[in-house]
Amino acid sequence: MQKQFFLFCVLFLTLFSAYPHTLQAQNAGEPYVILVEFTLDESRVDEAIGLLSDVQLQTLENEEGCLVYDVLLNEEDPAHVFIYESYESEAAYKVHSSASYFKEIVLKKLKPLIKSQKITKVFPLNFEGALGDAEI
Repeated sequence: MQKQFFLFCVLFLTLFSAYPHTLQAQNAGEPYVILVEFTLDESRVDEAIGLLSDVQLQTLENEEGCLVYDVLLNEEDPAHVFIYESYESEAAYKVHSSASYFKEIVLKKLKPLIKSQKITKVFPLNFEGALGDAEI
């Protein structure tokens, strides 16, 4: 997982430095992306990680509209967790948040293990013409 993150950072920095003048904000019809940041009860981190793994697997297997669902642990503090979620649209995100496994795993089982939480809606930067339809 660290290798993937490192490769993503290298790609991002390369594109950002090569094409800084072509950045554009999100337009309608582009992916719906959120970053979820939370702190877990330190005594129940292993249990929470198991639940996060379950919801990640269910999401990626059952939701065509989910583009990315990455669970990231803070290297220095495993109780500090980030989730990067990207969906085809806001409607696809609503399918996710109303799924029965989301309600069962996240709302019933995981929520009691979370001490604090912050959800931030973000948008991907577009590098106009930088990659186009090229494969990475």
